Amino acid sequence: MPPLWQANYLIMRRTALLQCIVAVISLALLSCGSAKKITRANFPSDTSGIVKRDSSATTAEAERALAAGISEKMKDNHIDFKTFEAKLKVDYNSDKGNSFNNIRANVRMIKDSVIWISCSVLILDDVVRCMITKDSLKLVNRKDKTVLLRDIATAKETLNIPFDFATLQDLLIGNAIYFNDSITNIVKTSSVVSFSCQHPTLISLFNVFADDFGLQQSKVTDKDSAGRSCELTYGEYKTVQGRKFPTQRRIFIEEKNILKIAMDFKDKIEFDAPVSTPFRIPANYTKE
Repeated sequence: MPPLWQANYLIMRRTALLQCIVAVISLALLSCGSAKKITRANFPSDTSGIVKRDSSATTAEAERALAAGISEKMKDNHIDFKTFEAKLKVDYNSDKGNSFNNIRANVRMIKDSVIWISCSVLILDDVVRCMITKDSLKLVNRKDKTVLLRDIATAKETLNIPFDFATLQDLLIGNAIYFNDSITNIVKTSSVVSFSCQHPTLISLFNVFADDFGLQQSKVTDKDSAGRSCELTYGEYKTVQGRKFPTQRRIFIEEKNILKIAMDFKDKIEFDAPVSTPFRIPANYTKE
C-alpha cells in the first residue's frame, strides 16, 4: 500500500470507499494502461458572482434559521433504499504514475447488511469479487486463484482500510458524507450555496446547487493537517425511480501525493429490486 494509507484512522476512514476500490483492483493485478486524465474542478466551483455571507443571516437567530432550512433540504435529498444495484466504470491514477483504467464494476447492496462488488476488465470477466458486511470482508481473486477472508478488525490491519459500513453505503449511493446539523459559514451565489460542518477532528465543506440543494462538491480536511484532504465532485444527475442520483463522481485524495478516481455509473441503476450476492469459494483456491 502507498504511504497515504498509513495516515491516521480518521483520515483513512473518510476515504474508506476509495481504498476499498483501489485494494480490490490492486489485488486483481490488472494490467496498467496509459493513464487517462481525470480532470479536477476548482473548489468552490461557482464563479457566477461574488460569494458573500447571506444578508439574511445578520443575527445568530437568523443564522440558525438559515442553517435549519439547509439541513432540512439536504435531508430531503437523502437517498433511501432497501436494495441497490448499479454498473459503473472506474478509472484510477496517481501522480506516482500508477493507473488502472476501464475497470467494469457491478455493485449490489442490501441496506445495512451487504455490499457486494464484482470487478472485471474487457477480456476477463469477474476478476475480483468482494463482499463486505458489518462484520467481515471476503475477497476472491480469480486471476491468481486466491481468497482473502477477514473479520473487519483483521481486515483493517491487513489492508489498512478502517471500514465504516454506513460511510461506504453513502459514498456508493451518492449521499453526503460527514454531514451533520452543525452548519456554519453559509455563503450564497445565484447558483451555489456553500457551508461547512464541524466535527471533532475535521471540517467538511459543501457546495450544493441553489435551486434543488443537490450535491455539487464536498471536501473533508483534517484540522491538524492542512495539506490532507479528500474532495468529491458529483455530476450528471439522473432521476431514477424518484431519486436524484449523481451518475458521475470524481474523487481526489491529497496528502503527500494525489490519488484520483473517476466513477461513472452506466447501464444499470436500480433501487429496491431483488438482488443476489453470490459468493462461492472454489476448493482449490489458496487462502491468504
